[in-house]
Amino acid sequence: MMTELHPKLREILATAPNPDAVPVEAQDPDEARAEWKADMRELDAPAPEMAVLRDVQLTTDKGVLAARVYVPDDLLGDALPCLVYFHGGGFIRGDIETHDSICRVLAKNAAVMVISIAYRLAPEHRFPAALDDAYAALEAIVKHVGDFGIDPTRIAVGGDSAGGNLAAAVCLAARDRGGPSIKAQLLIYPVTDLVGEPDSKRLYSNGFLLDSMPFYISSYLGPDGDGHDPLASPLRAETLANLPDAVVLTAGFDPLRDEGDTYAARLTDAGNRVTHLTYPDMIHGFVSLRGLLPEADQALVRMATELGGLLGQAPERTPLR
Repeated sequence: MMTELHPKLREILATAPNPDAVPVEAQDPDEARAEWKADMRELDAPAPEMAVLRDVQLTTDKGVLAARVYVPDDLLGDALPCLVYFHGGGFIRGDIETHDSICRVLAKNAAVMVISIAYRLAPEHRFPAALDDAYAALEAIVKHVGDFGIDPTRIAVGGDSAGGNLAAAVCLAARDRGGPSIKAQLLIYPVTDLVGEPDSKRLYSNGFLLDSMPFYISSYLGPDGDGHDPLASPLRAETLANLPDAVVLTAGFDPLRDEGDTYAARLTDAGNRVTHLTYPDMIHGFVSLRGLLPEADQALVRMATELGGLLGQAPERTPLR
């Protein structure tokens, strides 16, 4: 028997849309970003305080990238595990602020430092600009692990939706280029196939808060982008062997469900260690709905706990000030 949509989500989705709302396809990029940031702020909830919260600039071979460092107040040591996080937003929206509370919850419950990255957005910057920034940010962090106080053997990458796509692609690029060592990857309802049309896209692409996915993809790829490139569509990689341990989350009423499920299965079949967390009654983006759904924080805590286990416990040394 098919799982039913969560009652709160069913109520939200049944609400008549605002007749004056301008669809994202008709907005200019700055309008779309401002609107989404305001929406995310309204749906958020208070998040843990951090012992360290600072904005930094990463100097990379792709330019200077903004980033934010999170260290929870109970994390000890001068060689900490680290999650490099890439925000979601369909490749065209989202930023450090829209995902601030998610990063706080992950940092607190995984007992890791989190560094959230501001990468270039489409349509001003098409594929592979966002991936290039994500990879360059990882390289810059690895180059300066001593400055950050990071254990170079316990670095993870992660992200939600479009950010999950970037995290998965960074792992592939690092493997194939002999790049930085990545211990684990956290993929939250990731985009893994920009060209496939599985059943979940047919079933849930209208009316489940991700109607604009084709627009996001076309904005990211542009007229000349190759959606079959494994760095755009990680599911299209010839092999997924020899990749970092993975925590993958998928939602039942998400157009991206099938490609996320398939990616988790292929990672497992290729011999990687994978924890696949499924939320059958949820929609895409639900972990951002912290002010509406207790399940949002429950899922974040569960993912964080799994990730923390993969990265190990931080050594007990001197408490961070």
